[in-house]
Amino acid sequence: MNASTTAKLQDIFRAVFELMPEANVTGISQTSQQSWDSLAHVLLVAAIESEFGITLDAADQLRMPSFEATQLLLEEKGL
Repeated sequence: MNASTTAKLQDIFRAVFELMPEANVTGISQTSQQSWDSLAHVLLVAAIESEFGITLDAADQLRMPSFEATQLLLEEKGL
């Protein structure tokens, strides 16, 4: 994943979880981020699909419990 794509993904996480622009999101996970509920997950998926022009199926969405896992998933999709 190139730096631009990583930066976009970080911006998406900051927006969805309403974090400060300088917040480090690389360690965020469903267990560490209290606001990561089912609605936030749907918003995260929708934002990623919109930004990158991809579709994430249910199996993909289940593989997104953290920033790191989401980044890996997008790398596997060629981003």
